[in-house]
Amino acid sequence: MATKKGLCPYCLNKRTDHRVFQVNPEASTCFCPTCMKEIAPLDAINSYLKFIDNMLKKADNTLFITCDPSLAYQQYADVLEYEPKTAHALLGRILCLIYMGKVRSSYLKEAYILLENTSYRGCDLDIYVNFLDKINTALDEYEYAVNKRLTFKEHYYDEECLRLYWSHLADIVQMKELILSIFKEINKTKQREDCGAAINLIENSIEEKNKILKLESFTANGNGYKLDHFFNGKPFIVKTSTGDDSKFKRYRLSTLNPNEKGKHVIEDKIFRDYTGILRLRKFSIAMWILLFLLLGGCVGGSFFFKENTPLLILFIAIALVLFLGAALIFSLSLYWRSVLKKRELKLK
Repeated sequence: MATKKGLCPYCLNKRTDHRVFQVNPEASTCFCPTCMKEIAPLDAINSYLKFIDNMLKKADNTLFITCDPSLAYQQYADVLEYEPKTAHALLGRILCLIYMGKVRSSYLKEAYILLENTSYRGCDLDIYVNFLDKINTALDEYEYAVNKRLTFKEHYYDEECLRLYWSHLADIVQMKELILSIFKEINKTKQREDCGAAINLIENSIEEKNKILKLESFTANGNGYKLDHFFNGKPFIVKTSTGDDSKFKRYRLSTLNPNEKGKHVIEDKIFRDYTGILRLRKFSIAMWILLFLLLGGCVGGSFFFKENTPLLILFIAIALVLFLGAALIFSLSLYWRSVLKKRELKLK
């Protein structure tokens, strides 16, 4: 019988890697090699599985709720130190790289290399397929956000913006083609219905994006451009037409160049950071409890001074203000909770 990893639940003050040891699941008992406590093998195994599950949940929360992909990347990497073939962590890192992308730079090439060297064999296939879907969705989300930042009324601000978009789009297409090949390989051997649906979706997406790379695009000065070719990952474009540059003169346009005067500088960050909302929600809960306690004190105090009309009115007025404040903070807390929940459900 193959051994399994177990975790000692007693060595709480020891390093985690010192608490992990090999367990024979068919044995009647086992001993922690660090503290020598006697443990039931099943308890040690379940303790280890719970430990890994908690690490994955923590990384998911950091990525999907807090939206801190760089920290989540490290947290997924920590899981892989214990379980090198955990699909959840392997593909979680790739998802993090996509969400670390900015307008001016991306980690799509690094994500491609990681995915290229990540095999689905030996992994939980359901989790692997689920995360491939997440990666494909994240690529679409990234492409949409970049295009929106670089355009105004379906015109790119300038040639540099157009080149940058085409560069990102080519990397996205390459990544999607790799995802497509993996889905096809899985479907060839496993015949999964979800893989078949994903294949059709990604094929259509690649076709659409390749069409965009072949179409003529326009800049705010009215000029038209087409992509000629790529060299060392850089797009070379050719001017196809000259248009009227007066169409957007009354607008203050944007630019990638921070030194260009008279224009807005395009913000580099793409994905929203929810850290502030998390902090506000925690603060609002604490404030709501405080206001509720003060409200209770005012109500109680009004009974002691019910014979003193001026003080009674004062207590009632303070209680009313506290009640309205508590109601407002509670409403805001519910709103922030719904925002976080929507993001969590969207990315599940």
